[in-house]
Amino acid sequence: MKLVLWIHRSNDESQECVAEFVDFVKYEEIHNVSMSKVEQDIKIRDLAWLAWHSEKRRNKTTLDFDKWLETVANISLDAGDGQIVPLEKTQPTG
Repeated sequence: MKLVLWIHRSNDESQECVAEFVDFVKYEEIHNVSMSKVEQDIKIRDLAWLAWHSEKRRNKTTLDFDKWLETVANISLDAGDGQIVPLEKTQPTG
C-alpha cells in the first residue's frame, strides 16, 4: 500500500513524498478511524498528515504537524507539471 503525494512548499519548491503502509497504520492508530472511512470522505488534512508522517519517519523534518503545515502551500496527488497520466489519454476507437 503506497500513495504518492507531492508537497508544494511555500518557497515554490516541490518534492515527491510516498506514504506507505506504516503511515496508514499510524494514521488509523492516532485518529481512531479506518482508512476505508477516510477513503470515502478524504480531506486535505488527511493527505497532509500522511505526508508529514512520512517525512517525519524518514527524518526529513523535525517539526510538529502544525509547524510543518506552515511550510506547505499545497499537497497534490500529481507533480502539477502538466504531464498526461495514463488514465487521461484518449482511448483508441475502432
